[in-house]
Amino acid sequence: MENYHKHSYGSNVFTPDSAVSIEDYAKRAVELGQKSICSVEHGWQGKYHEYYEAAQKYGLKFVFGTEAYWVMDRHSTDKSNCHIIILAKNEDGRQEINEILSTANEDGYYYKPRLDPELIFQLNPHNVFITSACVAFWKYDSIEYLVKRFHEYFGDNFMLEIQNHNTKEQIELNQRIQELSYKYGIELIAGLDSHYIYPEQAQGRDELLKSKGIHYEDEEGWYMDYPDEDTVRRRFMAQGIWKEGQILRAMDNSNVVLTFEDYDSEVFKKNRKLPTAYEGKTKEEKNQIYGHLITRLFRDYTKGMSPDEYNRYFDGVKMEVNTYKETEMVDYPLLDYLIVKRGIEKGGIITATGRGSAVGYFTNTLCGFSKVDRFKAPIKLYPERFISKTRIIETNSLPDIDMNVAAQEPFEEAQTEILGRDHAYPMIAFGTLKKKAAFKMYARAQDMDFDLANKISAQLSAYDEAVKNASEDERDDIDIYDYVSPEYKDYVEKSKAYWGIIDSKSKAPCAYLLYQGSIRRQIGLIKCKSESTKREYITTVVDGAVAENYKFLKNDWLIVETVLLTDMVFKRIGMKPMTVNQLTDAVKDDEKVWWLYANGYTVGVNQCEKPNAIHRLKRYKPKNISELAAFIAGIRPGFKSMYAKFESREPFSYGIPAFDNLIQTPEVPYSFVEYQEQVMSVLNFAGFPMDECYGIIKAIAKKHPEKVRPLKSRFIDGFKEKIKGQCPVGQTEDQVANKVWQIIEDNCGYGFNSSHALCMAYDSLYNAWQKANHPYEFYEVLLQHFSKKSKKDKVAILKQEMKEAFGIEEGPMKWGLDNRDFKADPEHNRINPALVSIKGISKTCASELYKLSKSKKFNSFVAIVSAIKARTKVNSGQLETLIKLDYFSDFGNPNQLLKQVEILNTYNDRSELDKEKMDEIIPKELMLKMCEKETAKKYCGIKNRMIIDYLISQTSDIKTSITDRIQYEADCLGYIQFTIPKLNPSYIYVLDIDGKFSNKIVLGYVLQNGQQRRLKVKARTLEADPIEKGDILRIDEEREEGRWSKDETGKWIQSQTDKETILRKYAHVRRHGAFERR
Repeated sequence: MENYHKHSYGSNVFTPDSAVSIEDYAKRAVELGQKSICSVEHGWQGKYHEYYEAAQKYGLKFVFGTEAYWVMDRHSTDKSNCHIIILAKNEDGRQEINEILSTANEDGYYYKPRLDPELIFQLNPHNVFITSACVAFWKYDSIEYLVKRFHEYFGDNFMLEIQNHNTKEQIELNQRIQELSYKYGIELIAGLDSHYIYPEQAQGRDELLKSKGIHYEDEEGWYMDYPDEDTVRRRFMAQGIWKEGQILRAMDNSNVVLTFEDYDSEVFKKNRKLPTAYEGKTKEEKNQIYGHLITRLFRDYTKGMSPDEYNRYFDGVKMEVNTYKETEMVDYPLLDYLIVKRGIEKGGIITATGRGSAVGYFTNTLCGFSKVDRFKAPIKLYPERFISKTRIIETNSLPDIDMNVAAQEPFEEAQTEILGRDHAYPMIAFGTLKKKAAFKMYARAQDMDFDLANKISAQLSAYDEAVKNASEDERDDIDIYDYVSPEYKDYVEKSKAYWGIIDSKSKAPCAYLLYQGSIRRQIGLIKCKSESTKREYITTVVDGAVAENYKFLKNDWLIVETVLLTDMVFKRIGMKPMTVNQLTDAVKDDEKVWWLYANGYTVGVNQCEKPNAIHRLKRYKPKNISELAAFIAGIRPGFKSMYAKFESREPFSYGIPAFDNLIQTPEVPYSFVEYQEQVMSVLNFAGFPMDECYGIIKAIAKKHPEKVRPLKSRFIDGFKEKIKGQCPVGQTEDQVANKVWQIIEDNCGYGFNSSHALCMAYDSLYNAWQKANHPYEFYEVLLQHFSKKSKKDKVAILKQEMKEAFGIEEGPMKWGLDNRDFKADPEHNRINPALVSIKGISKTCASELYKLSKSKKFNSFVAIVSAIKARTKVNSGQLETLIKLDYFSDFGNPNQLLKQVEILNTYNDRSELDKEKMDEIIPKELMLKMCEKETAKKYCGIKNRMIIDYLISQTSDIKTSITDRIQYEADCLGYIQFTIPKLNPSYIYVLDIDGKFSNKIVLGYVLQNGQQRRLKVKARTLEADPIEKGDILRIDEEREEGRWSKDETGKWIQSQTDKETILRKYAHVRRHGAFERR
């Protein structure tokens, strides 16, 4: 028999159901002598390319199919969600299944995508094979009528599925199925409904379900494994329904899948699938269109150039145009040119700096993909790194142009307009178990000691949090073993088997599939929902990995915040954005810009604003664009072993003049091999054609011996020839050439893309130039932006930095002032804050308060509160927050005004009051004047205003302590801005504690001046005297020590130059201000 009905981790995209990989199912099929593997998953087509590859690898027949959800009317809110197996007998059937599943996601989605009979009967009965799946097929009372219709329509391509679970429900259902089979002459087919392979794997599935808070009570007694045929037969016999001949026939019927045709579709072929905006045009005609476009754009760009410069550009552009034509790639730049142009017309903003190797192609610059001019770039950019004839033709691959944008929508709409709706869709992204969750599954499966598992889980939790908070560019650079103690590494390595378990789906952050054929029919669509915004998207069922492997065109529109902010700041300045060439000239001799980097004033400066980057910047102090790009590349983990030497700027070379001269530049006169392009230049020097060099780097990095061995021999011979008579004293040409080859091998695995480093450096410099030359506009825009996004910590750091770096104060946030938005006020050397930067305060609230303050003069705080309640939507919580932040400081201190509000709320509408309680608060003789009469227990006819005025007059002695003010700011703002200039600078408020290692990093707020300090506290010190977030400490002893890090061999070494501050002794300050050792 064949196991056509089984579920891998691919089913988890709708409901957690399996922890088994597709490859594991393929191995089991081979083990049992079976000949097929089927892509059936709950609700969708599954990761069918992965199934296809497993089939190819293990010599199995690939069968495309689904266990779809269905209801009687897909447009209803019926949640029956019955199941049905639909398999494709041929390519037409595969496309028909894709079509109806796409429709189910578009207009049949209610918690899950549902088919209905209308859609099912759109399938050609000769192209598909259908079974009744599991017990979930049989939910409707009228199901017999539909079974009869299915049989009449699909004929022999519809069978009734029987399963061998040892449950009362399944046995009763099988008896009913047997009756229907006899009644209508419908064949039976044996389905296994496997969710794992071996019975002992049930625990792994249970752990997956448990991690998602799911328990299926109706599975008791189900067989969910993947047994051999004899076990299947015995289980069916144990049900007491079937004769052995019936069972064997039903099992043999599963072999029908072996009769299906192979799927003849280009989606399974690894040929380039490049769509065109010029359908119907010949290759020659499209080449001509591209040539005319570049000629026009080049003519505009080169106006006023000197003849020599023009010739240099002309030769480069000619080479690039020819390469696009010879590789038959002109459709790519033509299509993206139209998309970018239309996207900008629709209000889209694209970075001037570009992204990745595409900026090394000047024709891409002419087409508007960036404004980087490779002919003027301070770092040598190699067009062959982006595209070369050898690489494209040999690997049958596509070049890759990624775009950084402020928002995707304009460009997404442009794609759809140009190619058509069915030819451009966002792609899916599959989420896998976080490292902590995967490890916990492994730990439970291994019955690991509880305390040990918790320690490792806590470290992995810190790693997961770092990945979550990192930008797209930074995630790949986060090393899990920077968070896990060395002694736990083996445990984490062994848990890797659980890492790939899919547990969710979402719209890919930036990837879009562009395809000439019908995406809904040939590939398939699925609905994804954002967990954060709850917005729904229709995406392709294939992800970026499939697109890359099968040569689909994938356009990446990456939303990068700095693109939007750079544009916003230029608009606020009232200045047209500078081109990259203009920026290069502007920063060259601008000491203010490089002063920012040297002093670490880089909040809001791309790539340079994280504490660790700032710490390193202040030591390295880049002085030009090349150094900044080298720094950005150098702080990546791959360069870790060389970084300290790089940062110290101590002279460094390999002592091989021919090699050193290729690596060093006037701006960076050291021989650090940071970039792939540097290695390319060395290979080219040794005689390799430049268009082969990047492919060689990749081959060396992947350590393919059969490819590397002949390359090494070829390199040695070529390099020796070039250095004849140039060897250092005491070394032979062979020794030098072998040494250089070893350098290349050592660096190929982590070399950075110099084009990308330059792009990021330019992004950074746009921000730094704006901040250095227009600080008021820069800070105003960023404060407003991050306040709207509720990033309170970022707002706090910006406020601190603008004061420290530029002496820009934060203006008052005060009743009567316009605090609706952040507003620069250079005349008074300040930026007035916005109420919206306060947690819980809306734009409407800020607007209403300002309008109310200008409507009349208020003589008392009580009058203001009464007016706020009567004339605005400001609620009691918002009012309390504003009071705590001293917004009404003209009328009293926070605790005093909080008491007044309490008085107003307590007595404003009272008609009678308890005598005993009131006599303790107000003298009786006064109380009698404040009411109309008294009874034995009550004061009646209360004169509210007199009581309120009296009690408020008694609040004048109420004070607000320092600790109260700090706590109020921490609670309401999420940060502290309160300072005590006369206080000793040794007092700090603990903002946060970084706890990923046993030694902790304490982030402290200096109460004297508002500066922040990073202090390391050793584990033994903390054990004796614990520190918690929110504590106030007095620093009694601190010491500078060399920072510990691993060298290239993994050994821990202490730096002699890279220092960190160790907090050795401290005292805790109690809440009421007393100083005392804890």
